[in-house]
Amino acid sequence: MILPDNPYQEQSVSAASLTPCQCTTNRNFRTATDFRVVQLLKHSGPSEFHSVSEYYHALLLEADSSVTRYVPQPFRLMIGKRRYTPDCYVVRNGQVDVVELRPKAEFDESRRQALVAFFRLHDMRFFVIPNEAVLIRQVEAWNWQMIVQMLVCHRDMDTSRWELELLEDAFKKGSLQFGDHVMRQDRLSSRAKEIALLRLLHQGKLTANLTEHRLNFSMELRPCP
Repeated sequence: MILPDNPYQEQSVSAASLTPCQCTTNRNFRTATDFRVVQLLKHSGPSEFHSVSEYYHALLLEADSSVTRYVPQPFRLMIGKRRYTPDCYVVRNGQVDVVELRPKAEFDESRRQALVAFFRLHDMRFFVIPNEAVLIRQVEAWNWQMIVQMLVCHRDMDTSRWELELLEDAFKKGSLQFGDHVMRQDRLSSRAKEIALLRLLHQGKLTANLTEHRLNFSMELRPCP
């Protein structure tokens, strides 16, 4: 009896390790892509990105309080005889997702199914995300770029007292205006309060409309339920 061909025989997936650790980008690939290295917060970094969509995706993960960790370019796989490195490893609410970003989410279907099956065996999920779904959130990504950069630069500043006071004030009043606590003409004198507010946003304890407008002095910050 002649057995039918296995459509996934050449798409078998293997990995030396599935411990997420950012794979360093070689020089040739750096020059061939829209490469950037950035220090963020939820990845110990420095974080390497091969496109602006990968970078924006990471910034939006910083905005998501349910995401505790991510690792860009997390491990090297073999799909058949081809090397493959996914774009991002994400831990969200204890669930691990492995993400690939592609224009219009175009990805070889047999390879995608092979990766879905492989990661399912390891209690992970594999997704292909369209670049367009990330790029359309440019304003939000820009806001989080500023927030994260400020928090990285002031990571050693102790703002615990201000965080408690500002959060209590937000619950009491229903909202805070950014400019009521950050001095427009002398931001240095109110820097501790500014960092406290940004930390509360990053922790998901305060929320603001960062999807349509750039963070400004008139923006309202509301406590999360």
